[in-house]
Amino acid sequence: MVKVSEIQKVRGRILVRLDDGSEYMILKSMLRDRPLEVNQPLDPAEFSHWVASRQYQSALEKSIALLAVRARSGGEIRQSLGRIGYAPETVSRVMEKLEQEHLLDDQDFADAWTRSRASRRYGPRRIAMELRQKGISEEDAAAALEALPEEDLWENALSLARKVLLRSKQGEDPRRTRQRIIESLIRRGYSFEDARGACDQVLRDE
Repeated sequence: MVKVSEIQKVRGRILVRLDDGSEYMILKSMLRDRPLEVNQPLDPAEFSHWVASRQYQSALEKSIALLAVRARSGGEIRQSLGRIGYAPETVSRVMEKLEQEHLLDDQDFADAWTRSRASRRYGPRRIAMELRQKGISEEDAAAALEALPEEDLWENALSLARKVLLRSKQGEDPRRTRQRIIESLIRRGYSFEDARGACDQVLRDE
């Protein structure tokens, strides 16, 4: 058994904290159906199931609303629902429903995100980091990056290097120019070897 440690109103909802560290965001109507008090003992499994059964529709609607704004990974949906305070059981049920309805596909999301970021001249390392932050598995991320033509990535690196070169001040020390180009490409997610190679080619062409 656990006990209720805190009951707090948050943005029109009720935050219930238990002394085992778990938190539940519930509607006011749920509190009317089941009054709770601080120090009240609860069966954590039973309470979690009770909350999940009443949160499900609200959480599903919230997820669909998020997906209507833009495509999202499963990890992003989980994080968003978790931040709001939906119970883990609720989140799991919602994720299952979204996947069943083909509203979530991490591989499709990874592919689309990778193409979009590559079109803005971001390098593979930056894209891989962003995919990890969005909860994409290493396998899905690797597959998305491998689908990018190497020649396109190389042309993107050259294009970015030329852009940095054009912003160079007249009379600038060539060593400083080279350093700025390489550093800019590395910040955008290119490896040192690719950044140096693109820099050298652009300077030769110039």
